[in-house]
Amino acid sequence: MTLTPFATGRNAAGRCLADVVVGTTEAPTGSYVDRTRAARSSEESYDPRREGALWDSAERFTAAYAD
Repeated sequence: MTLTPFATGRNAAGRCLADVVVGTTEAPTGSYVDRTRAARSSEESYDPRREGALWDSAERFTAAYAD
């Protein structure tokens, strides 16, 4: 990934994440953040059927670890 122009190095990514956590980068809860700004994610991410399928899969994959 470091050879692509879309990659962010570990240190820069950490700074971007920290900026979101401390509020330097404004990002409402649940936002998709693209480096230094909240952005709209892909249209597929707003599809309730895909969201349900992802949630169902996550529950299946983690069921063995639930208390």
